[in-house]
Amino acid sequence: MQTILILCGGESGEHEVSLQSAHSIARFIPRDRYRVVMVGIDKSGHWVTGDPLFQNVDDPSSIALAENLEPAKLERRCLNGEKIDAVFPIIHGTHGEDGSLQGLLQMQHLPYVGSGVLGSAVGMDKDLMKRLLLHAGLNCARHVVIYSWQKTPPTYHELAETLGPILFVKPCNLGSSVGISKVSQASEYAKAISYALEFDTKVIVESFIDGREIEISVLGNERTEASVPGEIIPGGDFYSYDAKYIDSGKTRLVIPADLPPDCVLEIQEIAKKSFRLLEMAGMARVDFFVEQDGKIWVNELNTLPGFTNISMYPKLWEATGLPYPELIHRLIQLAINRFQGEERLRRNRF
Repeated sequence: MQTILILCGGESGEHEVSLQSAHSIARFIPRDRYRVVMVGIDKSGHWVTGDPLFQNVDDPSSIALAENLEPAKLERRCLNGEKIDAVFPIIHGTHGEDGSLQGLLQMQHLPYVGSGVLGSAVGMDKDLMKRLLLHAGLNCARHVVIYSWQKTPPTYHELAETLGPILFVKPCNLGSSVGISKVSQASEYAKAISYALEFDTKVIVESFIDGREIEISVLGNERTEASVPGEIIPGGDFYSYDAKYIDSGKTRLVIPADLPPDCVLEIQEIAKKSFRLLEMAGMARVDFFVEQDGKIWVNELNTLPGFTNISMYPKLWEATGLPYPELIHRLIQLAINRFQGEERLRRNRF
């Protein structure tokens, strides 16, 4: 039986989302195949462990790490002296899916679920991601980047001339719709920029695409598979953080999405192409917009998407025929297989 370290929490604004994902993985991981060790990283960056690791698990708005937990020390392939076979790092956002944690785990010679340093870093930076996708000829929304150090950033009216009157303002390196605002008039613009800059020093301003929100789950390393597509029908102005995790009752998820078969195939191929293009591995959720005339736009790729049993990534695989526990198993084995291949290359270098 293999020992799996589920690593969660972190210092980003997606801390609570990560705890929800980790709690769900620990609940549904095949216990006849894996022994589970849980470690949380608190909002100050301390690594802690204990049983139970969480409190308030039934309330998404107040779930938290438990009190009086023990320090956790990660050393080469060991946690507090105990051998670890693989890590499932389900830390969303900064220092979790931006390549930082992945580099640390590689230095500890630990297999881990998900993309490596490069794929994680590129997947986290929406600006660089879109530049690469555009360079490959894929459709992405036009965007402009604003930095915190800019003394005279472009005005709303300047951006509206090139991007259109409706803008989305986002922190460049964050997910789960944290820090995002929809802007349709000049009076909302400065507040939206300030809000996004609370989470990142780099802000991306995108043009609005009037299309259906479609998502695809991708699984694999060198060989990739794409799930059936799902459609998000937000109850509000857009698919916000609250709509995803707090008050999801107003949002409809349609799985599979009602799309023509040729459109489904095209979206699946674009999803796999984007995954490979950005050097990703293990898993990613690929988000699209599909306009009424059938034009397909890539919105973004998420290398460590929400992973509760009701999150879109596993729900899409379940609808494709891969149950949640088996999906967890597949991801762990993909991580171990990739690690073994990388270790062979490492030994050949010396």
